[in-house]
Amino acid sequence: MHESFLHALQTQRTGLRQRWEELLRAERVTSPLAQPDSLVYLMDWTLDSLFNELKQPQYRRHRDRSPHRGSRQHCVCGLNPLLSYFATAEQAVIEVLFVSDDTFVFLGPTERSSSLVDLKNALSEVARREIDSFCAVCQSKTSAAQPHKGAGTDQPTLNSA
Repeated sequence: MHESFLHALQTQRTGLRQRWEELLRAERVTSPLAQPDSLVYLMDWTLDSLFNELKQPQYRRHRDRSPHRGSRQHCVCGLNPLLSYFATAEQAVIEVLFVSDDTFVFLGPTERSSSLVDLKNALSEVARREIDSFCAVCQSKTSAAQPHKGAGTDQPTLNSA
C-alpha cells in the first residue's frame, strides 16, 4: 500500500463519510436494524478499523495477491444490515479516491492497481469480521439447504396459520 493512499484516506475522510452516507441512504432497507439513521453512527468506527487494517504489514507490502473476496459477503438469510453497509462503503471509497484522477496522478497504473487491491482486501477483511459477528447472533439463521421462511418460499410462516 502506497503511503499516499493512507494519507488520502485520512484527508478525504469527511468527503468519504458524506458520500458513504448518501449511498447508504439510497439503499433498500432490509430490516429495522438496517435503517441508515442507525448505521451512520458506525461509520467513524469502521473507518478507524479500516485505517488500522491498512497499517498492518500484510497490506503495506507490494506483492502479488489474489484479488479481494469482494464486497458480497456470506449471509445465509440475506437480512444482515451490514451487507449493504459495507457494499456502500467500498463504493464510496472507490468513488472518492479513484474516480477523482487528480488524487493519485503521480502514481503509475501498477501502483494504483496494487493499492486498490490492498484497500479492497483490507475493507473486505473488516467487513468479513463484522458481518460474521452479526450473523453469529442472528435469529434468522438457516442452513443453506433450508431457505429462510418468508423469503419467497412456499413454506408457511407463523402468521399464515
